[in-house]
Amino acid sequence: MYIGKKIRKIVNSEAGFAYLVLIPIVVLIFFMAYLPAIQSFRLSLMYYNVKLPWKTRFVGLSNYVEILKDSGFWQAFWRSCYFVVISVSLILSIAMGFALTLNQDFKGRSAVRVLIMLPWAIPPVVNGFIWKWFLNGDYGFLNGLLYQLGIISKYRPWLADPFSALNWAIVTFVWRFTPFVTILLLGALQSIPPEIYDAAKVDGAGIKSRFFYITLPLIRPTLVIAMIVIMIYSFTVFDEIYTLTGLDPATKTLMMYDYELTFEKGRFGLGSALAYLIGIFMFVMAYFYIKTIYREVEH
Repeated sequence: MYIGKKIRKIVNSEAGFAYLVLIPIVVLIFFMAYLPAIQSFRLSLMYYNVKLPWKTRFVGLSNYVEILKDSGFWQAFWRSCYFVVISVSLILSIAMGFALTLNQDFKGRSAVRVLIMLPWAIPPVVNGFIWKWFLNGDYGFLNGLLYQLGIISKYRPWLADPFSALNWAIVTFVWRFTPFVTILLLGALQSIPPEIYDAAKVDGAGIKSRFFYITLPLIRPTLVIAMIVIMIYSFTVFDEIYTLTGLDPATKTLMMYDYELTFEKGRFGLGSALAYLIGIFMFVMAYFYIKTIYREVEH
C-alpha cells in the first residue's frame, strides 16, 4: 500500500513524471550507442581477428601504434582531408547562394524549395547507384548527353582515373548534402529582422556591405553548426563512395579503409582502434574550430 502511494506520488509530480519518461530513453541510448562504443574500445586494446579467434589477446595500445605507422592509413587520411576541404567549401558556397536566392520573394518560390530538397530525401545508397549509372563509361547518361551535344567524340570512363573518381565522389556527396545546408542557412536568413537591412540601405550600404557586415555576422552560429555537421558527414561518408567505386584505392578514405580492415580482413582490433582515432580527430577539429569562432565573436 505504501509503495503504491509512493509510486503515485512520483508519477503525479512533474520531476517524477519527467524521470519516468527519460529512463526508457536513457536505457535505450545506453544499449544502442554507449555499450557498443565501450565494446569497440575494449576490442581496440586487443589483437582480435575473426579469422584467427584462438589468437585473441590483450595488446594495449599496439593497435593504435600499428595504425599510425601504416602508410595506407596516412594515404587514406590525406585523401579524407582533401574530401572534407573540397566538400565543405563547395557545399557552403552553393548552399549560401541557394539560400540567398530562396530568401527573395519571387513567383514559384515554394515549389523551388520543395524541389531543392529532393536530393537530400534520396537515401545515400540510392544516390550512389544513381551517380554510378550517370557516370557509367559504357551506357551512362553523362556520356550519352555529351555525345549527342557533340562535346565528346567517344564515351569516356569517368571513374577510371583515380583523381577523377575521387572528385566525382565529392560531387556525389555535395549534390546530396547541399539541400540540407541550404535549408539551415535559409532559416537563419529569415530570422534576421528586415528593419536592419532597411536601416543599412538608408545609410547607403550596398549589397556587398550588407552581406559582409550584417548577414554573415548574424548567421555565424548557424554557419558554424553547418560547417561542423558537413565536416563530420564528409569525414565519415561511406555509402556514396562504396556504391560508386567500391573499395577502389583511388577513393579509399578513412572510413573505407576502416571497413576494409574490419569486415574485409576481419581485423576487428585494428578496425576499432582506427574508429577511435577518427572520432578523436573529429572531436579535436570541431573543438578548436568552435573555440576559434566564438573567440572572434567575443572580441
